[in-house]
Formats: sequence, C-alpha cells, structure tokens
Amino acid sequence: MASRSGFRVEGLSQVVRALQGLGLEVDDLKAAFSKIADEGARAASRFVRSRTGRLADDVRGNRAKSKAVVTAGRASVPYAGPINYGWPARNIAPQAFMQKADEQMQPKALRLLEDEINSQIRRKGLS
Repeated sequence: MASRSGFRVEGLSQVVRALQGLGLEVDDLKAAFSKIADEGARAASRFVRSRTGRLADDVRGNRAKSKAVVTAGRASVPYAGPINYGWPARNIAPQAFMQKADEQMQPKALRLLEDEINSQIRRKGLS
C-alpha cells in the first residue's frame, strides 16, 4: 500500500475555531488554501519526468475551506500512482514527485497561511 504524502499543521483547527470566535469566517481563508494548492500543484508538476507531459498537466490543486489538496491522476491518467510510488514488478522506479513538492512547499505553505491569517485579522480590525 502506498503511503500518503503531505503535511498537517498541528493546531490549525484550534486556531480556526479561535478566529471564528473573534468574528473571522473560515471562508475568508479559502484564498490562502487556494494559493497553497495552486503553488503545490505547480511544484509537483515540475518534478514529474514524463514522455508526453500528460501526467504533469494533470497535477491539480483543490481548495477547501480548511485545507489545500494536490492530486494527480484520474481515469484518463491512471498511471499517476505507479509513477509517483513506483511499481517494482514492472521495473518502474518511484519518482516521488508529490513528496518532493511537499518538501518544497511545507515552509512556504505555512508562511502563506500565516500571512493570510494575519491579513484577515487586520482587515477585521482584530489586531
């Protein structure tokens, strides 16, 4: 079974609840999560080595109100998992493009999220 990649911001749920208590809407953070997801998708697609470019073109960012998710693969690109994680039986070495993007994005994502939270606090006059 392939392991999941990514990182979790410990305490983010508590921070969001506290900000909601101060009057900040969780939807106000969607822009930050969207930016993180978009930048993460661009980073992951840069790490993909492919012949046709279809897999790199398929890496996409999805935003939600409390997280940013980067995905690759679908019915038309079913080989995203084997390319990322490898498939020893077929002599496919893992590229780990998603994990490389995670490593690159972790400090940047935390900074983007912190900047957006501080911006929302100032915008709401809560500072």
